[in-house]
Amino acid sequence: MKATSVPRWGSDYSAVDNLAAGSAVTRYVLISDSSVGPPAILELIERVAPIPLRTLRVDDVDGSGLGMLDELLSDARIGWRFVVAGSEQTVGTVRTRLISAGALPAEIAAVISDHTTDIRVRDVFCAHCHTTSRLVPVAIGDRTQCAGCSAELTVYYHFSRRHSAYLGYRADAEELP
Repeated sequence: MKATSVPRWGSDYSAVDNLAAGSAVTRYVLISDSSVGPPAILELIERVAPIPLRTLRVDDVDGSGLGMLDELLSDARIGWRFVVAGSEQTVGTVRTRLISAGALPAEIAAVISDHTTDIRVRDVFCAHCHTTSRLVPVAIGDRTQCAGCSAELTVYYHFSRRHSAYLGYRADAEELP
């Protein structure tokens, strides 16, 4: 679809090359989940050398992992660039947190590690009860049940960066009186 807000995040570290770079960059920060292995981290180190790199592993974006991220962000300064790598859910949640903390979208590179299938684990935001159903294995365009109101939702081609979730609307919305 031409008119979609589904993120067009890459699956390789060439996204780092597009970060707002230059002499103002003082540090790169890699925030990743367990799907990012040592070879990928080495590739990133080679891409950003000689600029210092900090790494943070965040495997629980709904719990303690974001506490460690908040701690790291309390040290953040102008000139830092962020590379967020991992599953779509991890990248979306961490990217939203970075922007909420004051980072600019141009300072963040996103790398998705699970481009191998259309059915991924996604968060789905219900347009009717405003509940976010977490970790739903569903493809865009398919249907799932809302965790809040139990309505059958169609997962739409709209990704809310604010909620870090796909929009879900009642599958029978156009048929209701």
